[in-house]
Amino acid sequence: MCNRLQHLQNLKNVFLKSVESVQPHNLLSSANNYNLVPRPLGDGKKLCIQLQGKCVDISDKRCHAVGFGKAVLGMAVQLEAALGDALQQGILSIPKGSRHQFQHHKNMCLKTDTVFKVYEGAENNQPDDIALQAAMDIKNLAKTLTKNDILFVLISGGGSALLPLPKEPLKLTEKMQLIKSLSNKGASIQEMNQVRIALSSIKGGQLAAAASQASAVISFVISDIVGDPVDLIASGPTWVAASRQTTPQEILEKYKLWNDLPQHIKMVIHKGDTNENQQLLNNTIYVVGDNRVATSMAVSEAINCNYNPFIASTTMQGDVGALVEAYCDFLKAIYEFQNGVIEEFELSKRFPFDSRIFQHFLKTLLMCQKTKKPLLLITAGEPTVKVTGTGLGGRNQQLALLLSLEFHRHELLRNVCFLSAGTDGIDGPTTAAGALACSEVVDDFLKQNSNDYKALQSFVDNNDSFNFYKQLNGGDYHVITGHTGTNVMDMHLFLLL
Repeated sequence: MCNRLQHLQNLKNVFLKSVESVQPHNLLSSANNYNLVPRPLGDGKKLCIQLQGKCVDISDKRCHAVGFGKAVLGMAVQLEAALGDALQQGILSIPKGSRHQFQHHKNMCLKTDTVFKVYEGAENNQPDDIALQAAMDIKNLAKTLTKNDILFVLISGGGSALLPLPKEPLKLTEKMQLIKSLSNKGASIQEMNQVRIALSSIKGGQLAAAASQASAVISFVISDIVGDPVDLIASGPTWVAASRQTTPQEILEKYKLWNDLPQHIKMVIHKGDTNENQQLLNNTIYVVGDNRVATSMAVSEAINCNYNPFIASTTMQGDVGALVEAYCDFLKAIYEFQNGVIEEFELSKRFPFDSRIFQHFLKTLLMCQKTKKPLLLITAGEPTVKVTGTGLGGRNQQLALLLSLEFHRHELLRNVCFLSAGTDGIDGPTTAAGALACSEVVDDFLKQNSNDYKALQSFVDNNDSFNFYKQLNGGDYHVITGHTGTNVMDMHLFLLL
């Protein structure tokens, strides 16, 4: 058991190092080809900054910055330090408590005489009046800009909740309730953000449109959505998407919400559907970081732990229940292959990821057999969970709890250790980032609760994974980080001992 505890701690350390790699100061840096310090250009009369090898002339320009999301505080610190006096003003909308939490982290602290006006709201990732005021100020600033101005827009996950500006006559509470209903029914982040855009007067490219008279609108994005769709991250305030295959109405019909909507909300959605896309010639967007950076760091840390790592996917989606089934079937197939029960062809049929990488996976698996080192299977993405109970939890804790049950039920999976956690440090409306899973989780619960398996199942059925882990072994199986200051979706780490 002591050895098992060390492996679980190793998984936590791999996760924490991965999160560190996607901190804003590591992403918005010269090492990542973002040179934000103004430098003389040509004859020295012009100043420019370098963005992915492209020179941006900021000579005689007034620079402004706005930001919204869980990772924008650190980006603002980098921008402020680099631009110096060239930065005239800024507005940030960040999660409540961010500055206090990071007050001792120099890479997350603005100058004492900062030009940024900072709003802290959207507690538990829910839009509120503070975030609403921030959104109004941000749009009003954008409207005032001229050809002598450059607007930097800092965007990250959580930006949707921190930039709420409903179209009239829609109320913020109405919008929140509709998005919550979608979430509880298992809608994907893409679907929810598409509906958010239809209800908003700032998202879906409308912020960039408000700044259409500026010399340039430059967005720095840290992606928290599978595939890095810049039109959907924080609901795409600086990107107008082309027409989609599905409409907001079709999404709401899919989840049986459309018919019960008040008429004024239906009218807002229909009006949004008829808006013509604007061509924003002054608009440039850079994705400065995503979960591929984090998973690459996980590989490096896994090697340091004496594991053989393999990145199986960075695009995991779907309901956690279906994910549990797919994961467990594949884990069993790995052990059956290692034990000679199935051949390579059968293993390939049960490989649930991109078939083009199967041969690479097979080489890693054979390396595990040769070196006698455990396999660390790395996946990342953003699953969903259908909420049917009244408990407290999030998709990562729910996934960990469900997998713990499966690991305990199937003897073949008794030696699997698992971590599931959100890189933003927040899993659902809880203080946890996620949780660990292994068969001992179930053993420890049954020991503490007189072998009451029915009580354990009630936590699952009630979506009460947070309280399950909180009460178990003093929270040892919880992954708790607090707000991390970044956000590139969730990470799943499987260690096969």
